[in-house]
Amino acid sequence: MCINKPLGLRSPACSKPGSPSAEMMSSWFLLVALACGLVGAQDPSLQELNTKVQQLTTKVEELQREVSARPQVAFSAALLETQQWTIVGPFDADKTLEFKKVVTNIGNGYDPETGIFTAPVKGLYYFRVTGIAGSNGELNAGLKKNGQNMFAIYQKAGTQAGATNGMALELEQGDRVYVQIWPNLTIADQSRLSTFTGFLVFPM
Repeated sequence: MCINKPLGLRSPACSKPGSPSAEMMSSWFLLVALACGLVGAQDPSLQELNTKVQQLTTKVEELQREVSARPQVAFSAALLETQQWTIVGPFDADKTLEFKKVVTNIGNGYDPETGIFTAPVKGLYYFRVTGIAGSNGELNAGLKKNGQNMFAIYQKAGTQAGATNGMALELEQGDRVYVQIWPNLTIADQSRLSTFTGFLVFPM
């Protein structure tokens, strides 16, 4: 039953079926206000996160450009191109070995005609030499930088025995690095056994 009240107000029973009450509308407005407040409170955090992501993206792009611009130098060569077992030497004096079978020569620092690597940039380089003893069963060869002995490979265990050694060297642009075998000794190869390798670790 609908009872009229003073000032034209109706009792809750007079509301139309299915229409929202004032209390319900107030609750909805309160929920919307709270949701808006939460979203507004998160905006600074989201903005800060977006800023950090943009900063990291910029840093990664800078590093990629830096790596791309960094000089790349590496070479690796075997003593002989033939796959037949071949003895090189002996020689009457120290002999620079010409590693003829070039596998890698990034930067073109190695010259197979002379056996000499010329540093294209100043930096720290790593070199490794591996050799197989020839017919006299003894091998003694050394890596030199501008005529100065840096390290050697040596063994006298017999024919076909091997030796290897390596070292990191600081080089100036234009420094020359090569391998020499000592007099009266031999070295053998089969296109892959006696090798000379070097690469730039980082420029300086």
